[in-house]
Amino acid sequence: MADSDTQTTETRRNVLKYLGAATGLALAGSQLDPFAHPVAALESDEATFERDERRIESFDGTELAATFYEPTSEGPHPAILMTHGWGGNKSDLQPLAEVYASNGFVALAYTSRGFGQGENADPSGGEVHSTSELERQDASALIDYLAGQTAVMTDGENNPRIGMDGTSYGGGIQMRTASVDDRLDSIVPRATWNNLAQSLAPNGVIKRGWIEALEYGAQTGDISEENTATTSGVLERGRMTEADREYYRQRSPVSYDAIEDTPALVIPELTDQLFPINEGVRNARKLQSDGSTTTLVLGQDGTHILGRADSYPPGSETSREFVGQLALQWQEARLKDGDIDVSPLHYYDAQADEFMAAEEYPPHPERSTTRTLSEAVELDGAEGNVAGVDIEITEATEVLGIPSLSVDLTPTGEGRSHLFVALQRVRDGEATTIKDKVTPQAVTESGELELDLFGVHAHLEAGDTLRVAMSAREDDLTAAEVIDLFGGSLYRPSDDNAGIELAADTEVELSIPASQALSAPATATPTATDTETATATATDTATEQTSTSGSQPGFGVPAALGGAGGLSYLLSRRFGRSESTESAEGDD
Repeated sequence: MADSDTQTTETRRNVLKYLGAATGLALAGSQLDPFAHPVAALESDEATFERDERRIESFDGTELAATFYEPTSEGPHPAILMTHGWGGNKSDLQPLAEVYASNGFVALAYTSRGFGQGENADPSGGEVHSTSELERQDASALIDYLAGQTAVMTDGENNPRIGMDGTSYGGGIQMRTASVDDRLDSIVPRATWNNLAQSLAPNGVIKRGWIEALEYGAQTGDISEENTATTSGVLERGRMTEADREYYRQRSPVSYDAIEDTPALVIPELTDQLFPINEGVRNARKLQSDGSTTTLVLGQDGTHILGRADSYPPGSETSREFVGQLALQWQEARLKDGDIDVSPLHYYDAQADEFMAAEEYPPHPERSTTRTLSEAVELDGAEGNVAGVDIEITEATEVLGIPSLSVDLTPTGEGRSHLFVALQRVRDGEATTIKDKVTPQAVTESGELELDLFGVHAHLEAGDTLRVAMSAREDDLTAAEVIDLFGGSLYRPSDDNAGIELAADTEVELSIPASQALSAPATATPTATDTETATATATDTATEQTSTSGSQPGFGVPAALGGAGGLSYLLSRRFGRSESTESAEGDD
């Protein structure tokens, strides 16, 4: 058993500082110390557990490859069931499984149905159906299996004391299983989705770079024909049909039954390119409304990040350590009849390299301000010009949450018109897209648009400008490395002969949770940004984003895309670009 005494005094001091005061929102240090529990240590000790490779028959006879980690201490023990990210396999889970086993849990890490087909891998049988009912039934069959193991603590017949933990695809399987199988005592879904249709085609604009990455980065899986046909069709058409959206929605928590009385530690990530914190916030709200005790943790561990592996590793060792400790102590409390006194919200502040706590999400009130355009703005689908509406910051302000934008606009030309919006911090003449978050919206008709932007976190200083930057392409709002990786836009851009017009006297209203009121409404002359300038400024890294040295094993991009082999395959591939100009019929 790993001993908490092995944690250094410096590490303990760092953890305690996570709970220091910040804008009056943090809780007292005694509220949560993830290192306080005598066995809550992130080190693994191979002398404290045994590992056994197994093949377990699922409900339909499909064999699932699994690794069974059993503590050597006297049992029985509570169990943790774990599966991996898309394209991965059970070996990705080894570091986390060993931590759990070192801390007195039986851990069962398995390769999800159809995955593990790569070289020298131990594949599971069946085909990948992408968090369908088949994958849920596999998880329930493994819970049955654990109930029959003498090493596993039970709460009744065929009812093991059990939690789940996993990232991305593994988090999605947790949410689906918890909606049906009430034997689960705890879940920790990390960096996962609420509505996969919205994640892959937010507001009707396909996230083609990531769809391609997932499609071509999952070569270690035996993907079902239905899944491949759906994905390929989306890429070929350049849009999702109603049938496509329904396919993805049926594989998403937004469509699941209530998850009642299943304590959940929900962990989205502030820098996640694939699943913005909007998805995690919606999951947390669903769980809360369903009646499950829920804590929301906004971390920055570097999952689902492509394009800047060398120049911009966005993960944080501080975040990984804190999240790992909190997840472990969460399971300790839920599965070993312990206690945990934890705030409903914790969020990573990259500027301070600390975690802050608050009693609700968002921690600040909603603040709104309106700017009236003094002249018309034409956003061109071919040129990709950027227009910005500026809000002067008069005192230090923290923004954290999901902003919303209201604006009247008109699609122009022929084909598809897409609006891309980013919040930028302008300091000393340089504009930086906050957390690299660019929100798309398909524009199909004239009128008022009300749009929720992707969630952000930033500190603004007096003298800064908060800019609402808008374009008909996202290229000049997105880091150049990302654009280079995908050989073009991450999203499907507007067609070259389409665009968006904002008339003179148009009101642009921004609402955002902020610690201070935004400056008073005013008439705004749009700030036009040429392509060269926009690309240069959007590439700069915000001070809120902290560079670190790589990801925790099993939780970085390789885990999400199927191991290092999957990532190198993706990075070496140059994607073609053939876009359809079909109408937007059926788009969100």
